[in-house]
Amino acid sequence: MAAIQSLKRSADYAALARDAWKLRHSDSESIRTRVQSHLAQRMGRLHGLPQKLGQMMSYSSSGEELSDNPFSKLQSQGEPLPLDRLIPIMESQWNCPWDEVIQSIDPNGFAASLGQVHHAVLQDGREVAIKVQYPGIREAVTQDLKLLGWFSLPLGGLHRGFDLSAYQRVIRDDLLRELDYRIEAKNQRHFYCVSQQNPFLIVPEVIDTWSTEHVLVTQWQEADTWKDVQSSWSTHNKRTLACGLLQFFLQGLLVQGHMQADWHPGNVRFRCTGDRVQFLLYDYGSIFSPSTQQRLALARLMRATIRRNEGPWPLYLALGFNREYLEPLAHKLPALSHLLFEPFCVDYPYDLNNWNLGARVQGMLDSDRWNFRIAGSAQLVFLLRAFQGLIYYLRGLETPIPWKSVFTPIENELSSQIDQLEISQCALSSHDFSSLSKYLKIRVRENGRTKVELTQPAMSIEWLDDFLDDDLTDKIEQQGIDLESIISDIRRRGYAPGSVFQLEDQTKQIAVWLE
Repeated sequence: MAAIQSLKRSADYAALARDAWKLRHSDSESIRTRVQSHLAQRMGRLHGLPQKLGQMMSYSSSGEELSDNPFSKLQSQGEPLPLDRLIPIMESQWNCPWDEVIQSIDPNGFAASLGQVHHAVLQDGREVAIKVQYPGIREAVTQDLKLLGWFSLPLGGLHRGFDLSAYQRVIRDDLLRELDYRIEAKNQRHFYCVSQQNPFLIVPEVIDTWSTEHVLVTQWQEADTWKDVQSSWSTHNKRTLACGLLQFFLQGLLVQGHMQADWHPGNVRFRCTGDRVQFLLYDYGSIFSPSTQQRLALARLMRATIRRNEGPWPLYLALGFNREYLEPLAHKLPALSHLLFEPFCVDYPYDLNNWNLGARVQGMLDSDRWNFRIAGSAQLVFLLRAFQGLIYYLRGLETPIPWKSVFTPIENELSSQIDQLEISQCALSSHDFSSLSKYLKIRVRENGRTKVELTQPAMSIEWLDDFLDDDLTDKIEQQGIDLESIISDIRRRGYAPGSVFQLEDQTKQIAVWLE
């Protein structure tokens, strides 16, 4: 029977791979939509790794609305099993009939990737969420990991950018930890203690008596869904939530060194009582725990990028980047760091719609982008997944927030530790932020006199069109100046100081440059 199930799962993987290939190579939007829907359905039926990857796809950085994304079905649904398939697991784990523990249970469960959650009431009257691991899921995950080497999903080249063996190893280890609910219970107890000191965070309490390796019982907590927040919350409360999410993310990453790495909408809820906004976090199976050196090196890199007072090269090495792969692009690291941390580098609320991070990084790194991906530790995929989740919510809230002012108190808290971090200095540390422009300058002279001189942050070059009136734009086009090509070239040379363009007619001279 096991052999038959294994063959069937392999066949389902082959079908998934075929659908993924169609999705990547189709130019027809209607075909892409149908294939996405079909792919999501297959992932939901398989559970395990396919559903987990589908959840990652459901909140892409493209800003796609969740309701329009077929993979969103995998957040809390997939394809749930009948309750009678799960009762034997509960009884085996509890060593007693299930109704000696449970007074009542909703037969309609919420399917996740590795287990299924049911709302229930214990015999003592407590409302709880009971998560039961799927029967045979460990064997399925083991097979998934074997098949991962040839199975390819449209995840933006995720597998190509990393050492595949290292990527497989960290994914395997993470999934195996998630299969032991005792580990998740331990993580959840840690975050419950954190929540007692942080009024923004709500963490359901673990019911230890009935929590085992394959069954996790926690306090039942309800709150608004992500869709509710987007449709009915006030702008003020959305802004408060956005600041709270960013602060929670940075505190976990940089201060506590322990952060929940799976922010998909099936794992979160939101609560608003008057002016009090809270974040309810359910699932603690996947946790990213950077080392002390990693978190302090990252904080120091962020500080160095904001202040431009230290070369980034040795800080990337301290983060665990591979020297051999990183060295060919060492001269690009100052500009790259500014792009990666741009929201932290300005003193005003940052509009994420202006970031366009993927296109700008690709334009600047060009062929070196593979070196950068390969240089990073495969473990960072969990940081990237959590960060992608954060950005998804901040974009969806549509309320720009001041990232720098959220980071500054955390930077101050860590200041002495950051200063004491031992960083290996080397010759390449000469690639510092002095190579990066600070200002975009626009000067208009008429009849020999300066009429306008405008100074903006250097990265404003990305939105140069916003500073040009229609008359000037027309003159630029008439003289055959291609602004898009110019900006692309500026990205490739790492936003180095220099002329952008000059334009002159009978009475006016316009000069635009970076300095």
